[in-house]
Amino acid sequence: MEPIIVIVGFLGAGKTTLLKKLIRNYLEDGWNPCMILNDYENAHFDAQQFLEFLEPQQVQALHGSCICCSGVFDLRNQINSIQPREHGVTFVEANGTTDAVQLMEFIGVGVREDFLPPVQISVVDVKNWQKRSFYNELEANQVQVSSLIVLNHIEAVSAKRIQEVSSDLLELNQMRPMLCQK
Repeated sequence: MEPIIVIVGFLGAGKTTLLKKLIRNYLEDGWNPCMILNDYENAHFDAQQFLEFLEPQQVQALHGSCICCSGVFDLRNQINSIQPREHGVTFVEANGTTDAVQLMEFIGVGVREDFLPPVQISVVDVKNWQKRSFYNELEANQVQVSSLIVLNHIEAVSAKRIQEVSSDLLELNQMRPMLCQK
């Protein structure tokens, strides 16, 4: 059974940077990763960054739609097109404005049986958490169903701010995810 790891986070939170680290670590540990990047405009550009350590068939880009709504069928097709392989793991990086709850509801339905249910990692920009007015609700939504929340951009904030954001995150996500600082 192959795991699917979905990475979400608001624009600029550090999703692609985390994805690079994860893929490199998985490669070092003998895994055979595939990845799917979703962005409205730059998915192909972002995907090119991974070709220095992945083969082109391991990197897929979905652009022009959001995988939590109109692009969910394309995402399922992309996942189902991945060939079964020894020690496989599939990563999905969602665009920065993805409704993560909706995505997790849809992504587990209609994928091949040799995939495990998806696990979600949220990357949170601690410096800008809940300072985006109109997007605060969307940003809060992105952490509600995460198994792991990565606190990023912590170098320019106080310990008090890190604690406040951590408390907010644990209140929003009743599953008590693991919090880690990047």
